[in-house]
Amino acid sequence: MYREDEFLVVNLAKRNLVGELMDDPNLAKKDHLQALRGLRRVNQLSRTASVISNAIIQLCKREKLTSIRVLDLACGGGDVTVQVSKLLKQAGVSAEVHGWDCSQTAIDFARRQCDFGNKSQVQFDVANALAEAPKGSFDVVYCTLFLHHLSDDEANQLLGVMWQMASQLVLIDDLRRSTIGYALAVVGCQLLSRSPIVHVDGPLSVRAAFNETEILDLSDRCDLPRPTIERHWPHRFLLTWTAKK
Repeated sequence: MYREDEFLVVNLAKRNLVGELMDDPNLAKKDHLQALRGLRRVNQLSRTASVISNAIIQLCKREKLTSIRVLDLACGGGDVTVQVSKLLKQAGVSAEVHGWDCSQTAIDFARRQCDFGNKSQVQFDVANALAEAPKGSFDVVYCTLFLHHLSDDEANQLLGVMWQMASQLVLIDDLRRSTIGYALAVVGCQLLSRSPIVHVDGPLSVRAAFNETEILDLSDRCDLPRPTIERHWPHRFLLTWTAKK
């Protein structure tokens, strides 16, 4: 476990990627579930699902799409996935929504997030897009709060996989590394969750996050078009690649 004084003075000039507690495959199930519940509250306050669904709705209007297939990579507890499905349905978009995560615990939790009205629209599966050959094709592929967990090489791989699988749109929503973002993570995680895992991992996530210059450099190294970058509450950005082929 990390000491509290480690969070007081940090250097945010460059990424500091260290293993987060939630990434430990030996993490106790009860601790994992408590952390997933805490992250659900963080996602609700951040309105992450609204940010993602609005981008998808705009795509459907622009391209006159009446039905789409959507994939949430590294979906974690699935709360964002389920809410995206609901919001698309409310907007009149017929969407087949899938969520993938490498954790069986997370996928089991995600399946329980589906209420009766969502079961036919959301399918959750255990899958690791960075360890397996990409399977299937989707109109939209997105991920939230996942990029900062990855090394630069893994982030390159992720962008390549998402670009390969998406016929229309690639979306990445993640943290912005900054002093303000770090302070929000320290305070917000304490207020929104009782999980010690979330208390530790939230600030570590900001320290590992990319800044906007690094994101553009990453995209250039992957030989992809430069993404559109839209900042939003709470000190995050949405990266958008139009991937129509």
